Amino acid sequence: WRVGTAMACAGAAPYGFGTYAAANYDELLDHPVEMGEFTLASFHACGVPHDVIITGRHSADMERLCGDMRTLCEHHIRFFGEPAPMDRYVFLIMAVGEGYGGLEHRASTSLLCSRGHLPRAGETVVNEDYRGFLGLVSHEYFHTWNVKRIKPAAFLPYDLSREAYTEQLWAFEGITSYYDDLALVRSHLISAEAYLQLLGETATRVWRGSGRHKQTLVESSFDAWIKFYRQDEDASNAIVSYYTKGALVALALDLTLRRGTKDRISLDDVMHALWERKGKVSYGVEEGEIEKIATEVSGLDLTAFFHQTLRTTQDLPLAELLAHVGVEFHIRPAESDNDKGGKPAKIPEAALQQRAALGVRLTDNSSEAKLAAVYDGGAAQAAGLSAGDVLVALNGIKLTRANLEKRLTHYRPGDVLRVHAFRRDELFEVTAVVTPPPLDTCFLTLNADLLSADTVAQRQIWLNM
Repeated sequence: WRVGTAMACAGAAPYGFGTYAAANYDELLDHPVEMGEFTLASFHACGVPHDVIITGRHSADMERLCGDMRTLCEHHIRFFGEPAPMDRYVFLIMAVGEGYGGLEHRASTSLLCSRGHLPRAGETVVNEDYRGFLGLVSHEYFHTWNVKRIKPAAFLPYDLSREAYTEQLWAFEGITSYYDDLALVRSHLISAEAYLQLLGETATRVWRGSGRHKQTLVESSFDAWIKFYRQDEDASNAIVSYYTKGALVALALDLTLRRGTKDRISLDDVMHALWERKGKVSYGVEEGEIEKIATEVSGLDLTAFFHQTLRTTQDLPLAELLAHVGVEFHIRPAESDNDKGGKPAKIPEAALQQRAALGVRLTDNSSEAKLAAVYDGGAAQAAGLSAGDVLVALNGIKLTRANLEKRLTHYRPGDVLRVHAFRRDELFEVTAVVTPPPLDTCFLTLNADLLSADTVAQRQIWLNM
């Protein structure tokens, strides 16, 4: 066994058992430790040593992985400015069959990923799975600055005996979620088209939840403890994610600043100001201060922008903003239950509108057609079905998770269906009038027609292409 941690050795040999030191309890808590058998590789980014530690069976191409991660890390370090704020950094990666997630620390991050999402020897393209992993790496590494050092004043000092409430999580997680994928295209790991696909998928996740019309972004941030981290089956109808909508607000703010200052000022400049004024000196960011700094740095009156995007439930004006950088924003019906958005449909939209939809999401990893969510305004909700119900028959024919979508292809919007279902152990029957699928699937395209040279230049400056 070996030991993996960013904590300073105080007698222990590198990666060995022995004594490690932390300056205080807060620092100790912020240094996770991996003990066991693991793959170890290292690289330097802007002169800082970085370790990549993978626990779990995998067949990753470590040379390629380290090369791509070095590119990302150097991009983020140079974005905020050298030198990096840590002397050493450690990626602690747990490779499993199915998994995704991460947690940032001051000089390391703990990542969970599917082993199949790591690059294999002989592969040269960045496929969607590997792209997702690189986005996770980028997100948690960006947190080294935005959250671990630039942080809400409500977090200082940390009091682990109580929750810390702030209305600013839209910025600390949302802005990070914006820059994580933007860094992939700016560092030339993915194409502009691939980046727009990721933006479309993010927008789709926001548009598919009617909770965006019921909860503002500052409410989502403040209520994280009681709603976002305690989600129930009605979450998509009741709340909006400060990660995904926060990322779209960051995009909208970036494009608004660029448009209003003729590319003289962008969200990049706001982040640089936050780093200089708050992160480097460990001063907490007061409520509303990011809005004030953005206004001061840009010289623009952003009052109406922040009111609309943070304190109302109006949809964001993405189509208008993206048009100024030669990108078209589209919304269409979903092609199937597995449609994540981000791409044009494979069949005409008129045909998509003829699909019969119940307005439900099924649970994963089950052979039953069990409802994980029942969406506002859908046929299932109107019929009285609820999350947790198990659909067992449609017009007298047995239903399973695997055949529900195929069975619905035999019907058209307006058709009346008899649905049998179990609620707990009680069988009941409802009548559902199926509806067309909603317009909730977003994708973005590069507009190549009749673009001015200025528009193309603005897009290239935005993406650093």
